[in-house]
Amino acid sequence: MQRHVLKRHDKLPQSLNALRVFEAAARYLSFTDAATELNVTQSAVSRQIRQLEDSLGLSLFIRLHRALALTNEGRELSTLLTRQFGELNRALYQLRPSQQGELKVKVETSLASRWLAERMVNFRRRYPDIRVEVTLAWFQNGVNVNLESGGYDVAVFGEKYPDARYSNNLLRKEYMAPVYAPALAGGNTALPLAETLLLPRLHPTQDRADWHGWLDYHAITDPSLDKGITFNSLDLAASAAASGEGVAMMDVLLILNQLDSQQLCLPGQIRLCHSPWQYYYYLAPQTNARKEAGIFIDWLKQEMAGDIGMLAALCRQHDWQMPEEASY
Repeated sequence: MQRHVLKRHDKLPQSLNALRVFEAAARYLSFTDAATELNVTQSAVSRQIRQLEDSLGLSLFIRLHRALALTNEGRELSTLLTRQFGELNRALYQLRPSQQGELKVKVETSLASRWLAERMVNFRRRYPDIRVEVTLAWFQNGVNVNLESGGYDVAVFGEKYPDARYSNNLLRKEYMAPVYAPALAGGNTALPLAETLLLPRLHPTQDRADWHGWLDYHAITDPSLDKGITFNSLDLAASAAASGEGVAMMDVLLILNQLDSQQLCLPGQIRLCHSPWQYYYYLAPQTNARKEAGIFIDWLKQEMAGDIGMLAALCRQHDWQMPEEASY
């Protein structure tokens, strides 16, 4: 008797990598940002998406002018893949032999490069038996790292407005103010705000929301608001400001050392304010390193509390004002 072998997965595309590429592109609604996460080119992402659509015989994206949207089928597939990839990642992570003293941390890019990197040496000296592996996580247009994706023990990320899911995991708020290099203002380290706003404008986000929110909070009308150079990260805007290219709206806790050395300055008698964004930590449920994760989180809290104390001292020294409780 002839035996028939049942092909249980014959509906899957030949390249499962195309599903991974689609999941990232759908999460960001951007081929460019998906390419950054996957460390491939934008054209490679576009090609994989097109091949996947051809193999399925349907469109997954609506291609708008300089934007993407998901079709109903694309939205359904995206939800399914994000959940299934998360479960697969968790399962594979739990199969991995436990390495005592090893900690995998996923951190928002600007916080990692502007703040965490220079402090890790202190953590290493204090806890020499804990080996930390830091991975960058990109946040674009309010899309957070997929917290259920696995492959890490602790995630440190930004969230807009308080989130009930992580309300007990708050690390700190953002402390926002315009910053500029003294060389751009003839060496003046306390330029009046009105004159500061005449400097070339640097926007740390493409939607210019930080400048809009800060000026609205201070009831300032600025006709030059939407002019200037736009970046897609606080890190890039801070580097441009330090190079004397303009005035940037910045979370000043990321540049405390530059403020202390006056490589970057705030306008005279300025009041800082909180943005809607806050930093949280997330402890992965599948982690085998709860002890190490707890030590790392406690250390983060201590470091950030110390920074807020240092900022308060700088405010007293330079006649700046700490923020009120409300955000813009």
